[in-house]
Amino acid sequence: MKRLVSLTVLSLSGSFAINWLPVRAADLSREQVIELRKDKTHKLNLKKKDLSGLDLAGIDLSGADFFSANLDGCNLDGAKLNGATLDRAQIRKASLVKADLSSSSLYAVVLDHSDLTEANLSNSRIIGLLNHVNLSRAQLSGANLGADMANQGMAPARIEMNNAVLTGADLSNVNLRHAIMPNANLQNANLHKAQLQWADLSRTDFTGAEIAEADFSNAILDGAKLNKANGRDSAFGLNKSAKP
Repeated sequence: MKRLVSLTVLSLSGSFAINWLPVRAADLSREQVIELRKDKTHKLNLKKKDLSGLDLAGIDLSGADFFSANLDGCNLDGAKLNGATLDRAQIRKASLVKADLSSSSLYAVVLDHSDLTEANLSNSRIIGLLNHVNLSRAQLSGANLGADMANQGMAPARIEMNNAVLTGADLSNVNLRHAIMPNANLQNANLHKAQLQWADLSRTDFTGAEIAEADFSNAILDGAKLNKANGRDSAFGLNKSAKP
């Protein structure tokens, strides 16, 4: 049975196009995924599988391989995805509320418009498109979202988070070098010792955020709201006279 889904293509320049494409129904059902998970002798292999629209909430998918899989519109609330491989996966408009993605790999991932409220992405590796993503109160401590300078020929080679919501998120010790995140909401976020060198933080709201010992060297801060951030005196590369 065929159905229609929207395919949104975004570039680093901010341009996008929306097309409606016919696609097949998901390759597997929730029950089939659970059955495959029962085999503990092999790593769960879901490479290139179309799992779009499935309800996978609460399932233990730790260590699973989702390379280039389609998870658009999936319900992954509370799912265990720690240590999973999600490189080149499409996870647009999905729900991952309180999902555990700690120590997972999300290289060249597409997570546009997904909800990761209170998700755990600590110590994960993330490069890709996270435009309009909701990461409110998410755990990203020690995560690496910095540009991959050794693979600039691959697309995307850096994180893009236009209009991302990260209110109250834990971004302590996170690597956001060269990140593209204009208009992001970082109110009350913890950015202690965050690496933000060369990041585009234009019009980003840092109201109430903790930025002690964070490094803003060479970052773009045009229109950023920094005057009510905490720990400005110990932040590096910051114009202390920045205005809202």
